[in-house]
Order: sequence, then C-alpha cells, then structure tokens
Amino acid sequence: MSKNPIDIATIFFGHWTANRIEDALSMLSDDVLYDNVPLPNIVGRNNVRKFHEDFGVGTAFKVDWTVSNIAASGNVVLNERIDVFTHDSGATIRLPVMGTVTVENGVITVWRDYFDLADFERQVSLLKR
Repeated sequence: MSKNPIDIATIFFGHWTANRIEDALSMLSDDVLYDNVPLPNIVGRNNVRKFHEDFGVGTAFKVDWTVSNIAASGNVVLNERIDVFTHDSGATIRLPVMGTVTVENGVITVWRDYFDLADFERQVSLLKR
C-alpha cells in the first residue's frame, strides 16, 4: 500500500463507500482519535467500529462518501466531502463534511470531521416518520 497520505485517505474513504468497513477500519491505528465534531471524541479502532455499527453503517445504512476536494500539508490530509447515507427504506441523509486525517507510518492516527449536527438530526428525524 502507498505511504502517500492523500492516497491513504482516498483509499480509506473508498473502502467506506464500497461497504468494506473492516478494510477501512484496518487503516486506523489501534489508538486512533476519531474527533467527529461536534460529538465527543472517540479513541480506539474498536470504539470507532462500535460507533458506526450502533448507527447502522454497513447494515441499515450504506454510505457514499464522495471526496470533492483533497489536499495535504505534510502528513495531514484535508478532505471536503458530501457524505450520503442511504437507509434500507431508500431514504437518504446528505451531509456536507470537511475533515482531516493524519497519517503516521502508513496508518491513520487522527480522523477529524466537521459537520452540521442540527442538519444531520433534522434529516434523521425525517427517516423516523
């Protein structure tokens, strides 16, 4: 696998979109910091797995995380995305996201995303109707 941080980030988000969740998770360090702003920090690959499982990623939801812009400064990769979560019912959540991943020794040690929680919660509430 490439050690180029942009390549690593691109592959990582591609795994999520292809529903290869375990492949994506394997790219995280054991003690990764997942800072899903504005939610509380999550530390550790297994806790990141649980967070996504609890929401239903890979089961009730399939994801399409499209990177529209990507750039790096050293080992920090900036990525602008549109994250689409498609529920089993066919309903979707569409969320603009700005994020970073920090790559050290070929693995992601920090994954940080910024998004509008109110927009996300509004869209989730529409799924429950």
